[in-house]
Amino acid sequence: MAFEGDGEYALYRNIYEDPNFPFQCILDDESSPIRAAILRYFKIQDLSEIRMDDAFCVHYNMSQYDTSGAKHLDPSDITVNMCLEKCENVEGSEVLFYGTQPLEGVQQKIDKSFQFAVEQIPGYATIHWGVHPHETLSLKQGGKRTNIIITYCYTDSSRSDVASRSCYHTNN
Repeated sequence: MAFEGDGEYALYRNIYEDPNFPFQCILDDESSPIRAAILRYFKIQDLSEIRMDDAFCVHYNMSQYDTSGAKHLDPSDITVNMCLEKCENVEGSEVLFYGTQPLEGVQQKIDKSFQFAVEQIPGYATIHWGVHPHETLSLKQGGKRTNIIITYCYTDSSRSDVASRSCYHTNN
């Protein structure tokens, strides 16, 4: 897989238009756990209510100057962040979320001061609301980590603020 980058920052590759990437496996396959989670927790009745908006791959390794991703919101309604590869000796590089966001059918208290880190495990996906503030923590030690990020937006734009949302998150 070829990546773009200058060697200082995480390497990035757009895969949205890659004809060889098996996007259909993620939501079209009825046995997909990602499909099941989106239908169960993200306030949609049918997958026709969302459309894929973007897809890219990010690769972090210890030779890069900066292996973090600043606190931000995603330009999506729903984000799927799937870890494809991570060396066994990697330390750091978790995704840190700020606050909580409601999931359909899950009783939880909304707490903006709460923070939690999600370890990136190969073969597993973190699925979250695009509006949920988060950042990628620096790779502290080890080899490398590669993730794909697929963003989905509601097909009904009246359900979404994505078009007017700033992705930059400057509030603490």
